[in-house]
Amino acid sequence: MLPDLACFQRQFAATIEQPIGGAMAVYRNTMIHGAVEALADNYPVVGQIVGEEMFEGIAVEFASAHPPRTPGLALYGETFAEWIEQQPWAADLPYLADVARVERLHVESFTAADGEPLTIIDDAGRATLKLKLHPALRFNWLQTPAMSIWLAHQQAMPSEIEPEWKHEGALFARPAPFLMHKLRIGRPAHRILVGIRLGETVGASLAAAVRLYPDCDGAALFASLVNLGAFLAPTPQRN
Repeated sequence: MLPDLACFQRQFAATIEQPIGGAMAVYRNTMIHGAVEALADNYPVVGQIVGEEMFEGIAVEFASAHPPRTPGLALYGETFAEWIEQQPWAADLPYLADVARVERLHVESFTAADGEPLTIIDDAGRATLKLKLHPALRFNWLQTPAMSIWLAHQQAMPSEIEPEWKHEGALFARPAPFLMHKLRIGRPAHRILVGIRLGETVGASLAAAVRLYPDCDGAALFASLVNLGAFLAPTPQRN
């Protein structure tokens, strides 16, 4: 290594380890403040669960380790749930990371592109049809009742929230700009959506769901998903 380069690298390393002062400190503090506010906007239920003071400390720590990479902060905090999961204090709140995942789904659905939802489908041609998910659809399978917890926080707070401790799915569908559906889903609905996302035909995804979960009514579940606006209307073919 060239001596001048080695000297520069040592000086640079020593400089960045020193406390930031002057204009850079103002910039850094302003950036962190903006990131903390964005996290509070994007993860309000996490904030309600841990309390305002603790959330501010958590947000500062996260923002310091993961500063924003773009000027726009509407979608800031993409890795917040995974970061929470890695923190030692999160062991006392085993559902908190999943609640953050639910909030991420909500933010992404709210800010996603609009699209024309599928509303009518011919049952005769359904089996071989391949669909695309609506661009504003978001869903996930959770290891905790985090969606139940999130939904409970959307209402006037009861004295206690005691959801049944079980795995559950979360779904957000926004078929129109000012209409969003927010609900829990079971494994069969989740399997149908995963199949469609992977490129399966409607018939194949329904058959797989019924095979795995014999008690489910695949046709009724699919109809419910259509009514929620989960799928994008096919583009008319040009002759």
